[in-house]
Amino acid sequence: MIMDIETILKVCGAGSYLQIGCGKNPLVPQLLKRSMNAYGIDASLELVEQHNARAPGRFTHGTLRDYPFAAKTFDTIIVGAELLHFSPNDLPIVLSALQQMTKRHLVLYFSQETLATIPKHSLIANRLFWEKAFIDAGFRKHTRAMLGVPYYELENEYLSQFTFFECLPEQALQTYSLAWLAENRDLHMDMLREAGRRSDGHVSRYVLAATLVRPGDFVLDAACGLGYGTAVLAACSPGARFMGIDIDEGSVAYATQNFAATNSALSYRASDVTQLSFLPDHSVDVIVSFETIEHIVDYDIFLAEAKRVLKPDGRFIGSVPNLWCDETGNDPNPYHFHVFDWNKLSEAVGKYFIVDGRWAQTAGGGYKVAHGHREMHSVPLATVYDKETEWWIISACANPLNAKDIPYTNPFHRTQKETVPAHVDFAKYYDNPWLYRVMVQLGERLIDRDALFDFCAKVEKEARVGSADQGAALCVLSYQLFESNCMNIKYLSAQLERINAFMAAYDPNNLHAYRWAISLQYIVGRLLLTIGNRDEALTIFRECGNMDPLRFSPLLATKTISSRLYAGMILAGNGAITEAKEQFSHAIQEAHRVTQGDWKTLLGDMNNPFTFGLSEIAEVLEIAGQCARALHALEKQQAVPGYFWGQINLRRFGLLEWNKHLERENESLRKQLTNPAVVV
Repeated sequence: MIMDIETILKVCGAGSYLQIGCGKNPLVPQLLKRSMNAYGIDASLELVEQHNARAPGRFTHGTLRDYPFAAKTFDTIIVGAELLHFSPNDLPIVLSALQQMTKRHLVLYFSQETLATIPKHSLIANRLFWEKAFIDAGFRKHTRAMLGVPYYELENEYLSQFTFFECLPEQALQTYSLAWLAENRDLHMDMLREAGRRSDGHVSRYVLAATLVRPGDFVLDAACGLGYGTAVLAACSPGARFMGIDIDEGSVAYATQNFAATNSALSYRASDVTQLSFLPDHSVDVIVSFETIEHIVDYDIFLAEAKRVLKPDGRFIGSVPNLWCDETGNDPNPYHFHVFDWNKLSEAVGKYFIVDGRWAQTAGGGYKVAHGHREMHSVPLATVYDKETEWWIISACANPLNAKDIPYTNPFHRTQKETVPAHVDFAKYYDNPWLYRVMVQLGERLIDRDALFDFCAKVEKEARVGSADQGAALCVLSYQLFESNCMNIKYLSAQLERINAFMAAYDPNNLHAYRWAISLQYIVGRLLLTIGNRDEALTIFRECGNMDPLRFSPLLATKTISSRLYAGMILAGNGAITEAKEQFSHAIQEAHRVTQGDWKTLLGDMNNPFTFGLSEIAEVLEIAGQCARALHALEKQQAVPGYFWGQINLRRFGLLEWNKHLERENESLRKQLTNPAVVV
């Protein structure tokens, strides 16, 4: 039940909740524990009294037939088993009444116990039956629904625990009926108001694109149609502003009434995607354009415009049907001017951007791969992919290599009123600050490892020796070398030579160059350990541990304290217990020192702080905590060396990295359990 609550909150968020038909195990107590303003109603007076004994006043005797509250009282209504009391013929009236009661969100929820009582081959056991019924009653699929029930899980079309809906704005519902949508189906469709695998396929691409949107981004959805995708991007990403454009004014009017009316971050505009003159050069952070370029006679005009308006560290995300053609080689769709496969798509986009990611997607039930499943998986760019797929999705970054003369817009200046701290002042310390997000920032940089390697290698070669630009590229390359399975003495020697040249040339007064000097010292120590050079690694770790991270930021202490930890482990393994203790003790003292300063150096504006500062300083303390455990375990190192190692537990080396590791494992297991056929 705890996971059920977390899933509901992930989609619907904070607010007031009403569960209709609570039964013996209501969700209300778990919602209350999480600070929600939650209530429940049930037809059993006995159960209501029992629940009120635990949470007084939170449960009311009632049913859908005699609903005891005013309409639109609750942000979210949760209902499920109560609906099973009605025949399918009566449901339209019941669901229409529910639509009038619901303020924002509706969760169709069935416990596992309830699901077990529903005959598998009955009409009501099919999720699509419920989706169509709720859509007919004036709901649409929730813009965040796939964050609760991922695309691949929807392949199982039996009724599941969760199906998420949201209310349409009243005026939009009156103006744009389902009949209106049906009349315009050949031109555009609102895929949130259509049930089935085809609509799921379209929505899922926007959910994927949302994962590539960065905090504060301005996102352009080019050829947005009826605007549902722009709304999904706004609902599922940390971006700040979202504009959908489409050449059809009727579609823009629909999008404005249905989506922009309830979300001020959204706007829509009638425009040809090949004519973006209303947007200044380098003004957009992300362009999303799904199934667009096959509709444009000269798609180079559009891609050139996209390059013009994208910032030098921006991203383009698009998709095309894969080889939708008949025996003549032509696409039977009269609105498609081109037939694409991956090579043609990659070549077209690669003329303007750095291609860094691709996904193969299938939905089934369409022109191609009619019997396919709902699948979407990442395919490394170097992989030969011979499996049939319906669509290719592409991600590509703008190329910032020649952008150093373009005025830089710091993403942290968007929300910070004060001068940003040195550790995010890229314009001051980089020759080309546009490189940072494309090359360095985890979760934002180039996705494909080979593309990232090639880009960093070019930066390292062309950057000024000793610059922060070169140091950043060297550090990323060093970590790639460390994580690869092909490292040898030749590669390592060549990399160390480049690092030594940087170390000899960098200016310590350039704080970002100094940052990379510390980071490079640390990773060099790790690299030396991989080839068994423990003595030189110990020297490097000691040197790194003696460097002062506060010149840059307390956050950089993750490297200096980690270096002390590794030095201590090497010494402990050598039997030099006293020296090992010194390293562990110094690490703890350093953690104390770096956390005593002005927290503005971590967070910027304390009333509008950077989101990463406290998490990363917690990692500093976690590493110091490992050193504290190591100190206590050293007494047993000689007699029981396994005990010492178990206390250090490098698998948890840094809270952030360990959490990411757990998330990757959990997601992989979840995919295997729910759909063993899915490539993970």
